[in-house]
Amino acid sequence: MIKRLIGIDIDRKNLRLAVLTRDQGTLSVVSVMEIPRAETADQVFRLRDFLNGDFHFADRLAACLPSSAALVRQLTFPFSDRRKITAALLFELAAQLPVALDDYTTVMQPPVRKGDGATIIAAAVKTALLAETIASFDAQGIPLHILDLAPYAYVVGLKDFLADGILVCAMEQEICLALVRSGEVLDYLQLPLGDTMEVADQARVIHRQATALGRTQQSGGMPLHLMGPLATPELATCLNALRDQVELLSIDINGQTIAAEFLPAVALALRAADTGKGQVFNLRQGVFALKGEWAGLRKTLVMAACLAVLTLITIVASMGLRYYDKQHQVKMLEQQMAALYQESFPKGTKVVDVPLQMKSAIRQLQEDVGIISFGQLSSLQLLRTLSELPKSLSVDVDEVTMERNEVRVSGRTTTFEEVNSMAETFRHSPYFEKVEVSESKMDLDGKQVSYRLRMTLSEKGGAS
Repeated sequence: MIKRLIGIDIDRKNLRLAVLTRDQGTLSVVSVMEIPRAETADQVFRLRDFLNGDFHFADRLAACLPSSAALVRQLTFPFSDRRKITAALLFELAAQLPVALDDYTTVMQPPVRKGDGATIIAAAVKTALLAETIASFDAQGIPLHILDLAPYAYVVGLKDFLADGILVCAMEQEICLALVRSGEVLDYLQLPLGDTMEVADQARVIHRQATALGRTQQSGGMPLHLMGPLATPELATCLNALRDQVELLSIDINGQTIAAEFLPAVALALRAADTGKGQVFNLRQGVFALKGEWAGLRKTLVMAACLAVLTLITIVASMGLRYYDKQHQVKMLEQQMAALYQESFPKGTKVVDVPLQMKSAIRQLQEDVGIISFGQLSSLQLLRTLSELPKSLSVDVDEVTMERNEVRVSGRTTTFEEVNSMAETFRHSPYFEKVEVSESKMDLDGKQVSYRLRMTLSEKGGAS
């Protein structure tokens, strides 16, 4: 997703805008522009026209107040819990500032742990100035996400381009010198000179203050990096006559060089992309927190929720109609099965579960006609087999028992030989796999022999 980063640099006479884009980690410069402050009424409209009519949800906008607008102190606490630090911040800051904080709004940077304690950089800004600045954006519908303080906002934005040295922010309303080490502000000085002083005089004051600011860092002096609308080649020439290592700062973003004049606006655009874990302030918190963007997001979420509910209702209604249609089909099939059952079994019991009752009735019919299972010997075939015994055998059959895989025959005859002949005859039948004489004995009167035959049904013979 392409994310737009917009920096708004507000100076005494002009307002400078920088619009960058970040796409999969790649930065590109869309545009930088300058609008005279006299055209304040047209600024927002020109910005909206440039951004195709409106701001997008993915846009991030940042601006900053000048360093002279805040009283900044470094505080040390014997604990590192952020909630405790926040609770004690006002009292500790009030003890170090020469003003009462009733009319000020206080903010702090993320705490830096040191042993069991922590150090923070805190600032106090006049509430009236803060409210006026934020109101000018809110009244025009500009979703300002970050309102930081100079020079911290500039240094954080330029951390990938400036690691060490003294950053000179030569603005129209003030000149600010920031001592930078490893991309962090160690100290800074503000000079309320702006464009009211000759360039040569500006150079002498900047040189003197820069020497004092960097004296504790390195003996050879620290390099000066100039940026801002007053960072002109003439000022650089005057400073070069007084000291070494002076440069007009410029940076390259994806092949496009940004001149010193627009570096503050570009630095603020880069500050808009920062996660807020370093040396940063954001005065848009508490009662000054951005609300308009959440309202727009809430409207979008409400519309998305309504669309989701309508989609869900449509899906549920469709499923309900399909269920009703299936139920109707099931009911029709049940009625047809009930009619078929009553037609097939007019004397049957009351219809409750048609498939189950149909299976039970068929099983009963099978038992009634003596069918053990499909494809095997039936009782009728068994009786026919018994009747086809040789007429030479004098055999009486008293009882025939037929089970699933077995037939038992019992009766009487005159001799044991006839019993064996009867068993041998059954062994030649295709319906029986095994035939054995389970019992054969002479009666007490010695005239007849009682017998019992046990025959195992043959699946092959029965199937044929």
